Amino acid sequence: MTEARKPRRSRLRAINIPAWMYIFLILLYDELLFHIWITDSFSLGRFLCVLLFALSFCAFSALLCSLGRSATFSRVLAIVLSSLLGVLYITEYLVNDAFKNFMTLGSLFTGAGDVAGDFAGTVFSLIFQEFWRILLFIVPIVLYAVLGHKGGWGRAVGGRIRCVFGFGCVFLFCLAYLSMLTISPDTKKYGAEYDFDSAVHDFGLVTALRLDLSHGSGGDQPASFVQVPVESSTEPSDSSAEMVTEPTEYGENVMDIDFAALAEQTSDSDLASIDTYVASQTPSKKNEYTGLFAGKNLIFITAEAFSLEAIDKDLTPTLYRLATKGIHFTDYTQPAWGGSTSTGEYSNLVGLVPVYGVDSIQKTVGKNMYFTLGNQLQRLGYFSEAYHNNTYTYYNRDKTHTNLGYSQFIGMGNGMEEGVEKVWPESDKQMIEFTLDRYIDKQPFSVYYMSVSGHGLYSLQGNTMSYRNYDAVKDMPYSETVQCYYASQLELEYAMEALVSALEKAGIADDTVIVLGSDHYPYCLDKSTAWGTEEDYLAELYGYTAETCFQRDHSALIIWSGCIEDKHLEVDTPVYSLDIVPTLSNLFGLEYDSRLLVGRDVFSEQMPLVIWNGYSWKTDKGTYDSASGTFTPNEGVTVSDDYVGTVSAIVGNKINYSKAVLDEDYFGALFGPDETQ
Repeated sequence: MTEARKPRRSRLRAINIPAWMYIFLILLYDELLFHIWITDSFSLGRFLCVLLFALSFCAFSALLCSLGRSATFSRVLAIVLSSLLGVLYITEYLVNDAFKNFMTLGSLFTGAGDVAGDFAGTVFSLIFQEFWRILLFIVPIVLYAVLGHKGGWGRAVGGRIRCVFGFGCVFLFCLAYLSMLTISPDTKKYGAEYDFDSAVHDFGLVTALRLDLSHGSGGDQPASFVQVPVESSTEPSDSSAEMVTEPTEYGENVMDIDFAALAEQTSDSDLASIDTYVASQTPSKKNEYTGLFAGKNLIFITAEAFSLEAIDKDLTPTLYRLATKGIHFTDYTQPAWGGSTSTGEYSNLVGLVPVYGVDSIQKTVGKNMYFTLGNQLQRLGYFSEAYHNNTYTYYNRDKTHTNLGYSQFIGMGNGMEEGVEKVWPESDKQMIEFTLDRYIDKQPFSVYYMSVSGHGLYSLQGNTMSYRNYDAVKDMPYSETVQCYYASQLELEYAMEALVSALEKAGIADDTVIVLGSDHYPYCLDKSTAWGTEEDYLAELYGYTAETCFQRDHSALIIWSGCIEDKHLEVDTPVYSLDIVPTLSNLFGLEYDSRLLVGRDVFSEQMPLVIWNGYSWKTDKGTYDSASGTFTPNEGVTVSDDYVGTVSAIVGNKINYSKAVLDEDYFGALFGPDETQ
């Protein structure tokens, strides 16, 4: 008699978890895992807010996945939603690892194509090294997709359960909101001092994305300003460089515009709010330096990853000469507005806080950027062009820079390749030498350079400039990585040497102004999987561990002309990139309204103020860390009880104004379409 065959065991057991339960659990898992990875120090109040906001969103997602009439629809929706969010979580983690900052969806989409094209090797290397993290997000989704049971508990749910989801979503959100108001250390970050990067840390990624729709890139919020005492914005500095007292006949840097009248006449409440704010500002006075550079040529350079440490009397004598024999800045800062070159460029050229991250400069297209140096000088008939020794379409510079006052933007792909070798990174020296003939005999000229030679990675294998110039730095007492950083910056030194030599040979060094500032600190020296740096090489470069943005973002600014080498000009108050436009506008004797600019003319009586987009700030009296709510006065300095609150209000107004100018095309409303376009 034949023995009966035993039934086979099922190889894979179905998981009897309904779609609504799966989506609830997976999204909670994602948010908490992400929060653990990005958190350096534990805060109970912050963790509770992240947890409660996450639970509210999980309940909402469960409700969403329960609305389908069939279990199949619910399963597919749950898998698609969890997959999209999983990709977003891991992307934001990798972005933060590379740039020490999270990016809004707008910024991610803006830079994604460029990064994928020009840094594909770095991207693939990063994915490979962090694949275990990616698996932690992917595996639960795959398991549910493969093993999720299509029947049983997976059937469509009834109205009562949906009501529970809806009630739970609202209840948990109210509880989260109450916790944010009462026990969270970050209450202001939810509203008046919203910043996407801070919001991700403080409330979770999904909540930060929601807040971004109302406060950030997707928002349609009206311009809102807090009234502060007028004298607070012009408070004299106790530690400013000694300057000649301005006589009253110098007048003020204002234009003939009655902003109070404009506020009353317009029917647009947003424009009226901006007009009222501008009318409340105290303009800066003209001074003995007004018009010092009137009629001179301008060469404006944003130098990739340039730092104060790159200036050395022996290693980089030309940069040393320009920095010390021009206007000498002893306390200059380039805030890391989001880690990207684009945001640093924006702050240098436009003079506004880049409130939209990488997307900020994109939003200038089609709008009147009236006060950029390019536009101001182009209106005076200056020859104007802009140059870059990398891909000309990167960050859409071919569209943005022609709107910022340059008749052409020339880079690799539309002409620069004729004189610059295609390596990585390309040579600043070759760019300068190739483009000099385009403008040196077309005075007056206004030209702009965006350099690339100083870009990471800093290694002999991954950086042509580091390899090319390594012999000059190989005996420096640093690691090979830091030596390679110095070698990359040597190419900028050689470019400046060629530039100054050409100006002097042409006899126009005294008639030309060179302005050079950084885009951001050398973040490729940070300890990071993205850049393959297993140690904190930035600390080696600086000589200390940068624990705050104030320590990390110190930098150097060069404003030089042959005509001021013997004037011994020095500014020892805090200065930052947003001060470049008003300072140069005053030095060139241009007609501008200081009330319409965020920064200050550094030779004016206005209060020194450096702003970070996370609402931290620095003055000549001390620093304020918005994350901890801590003000640290400078040694020997005491401030009034309302000092921190007053300056913080000023900072908030300046950030809101920067956003409003873009949102409302405010300069277009004041001056009409840009006639130079």
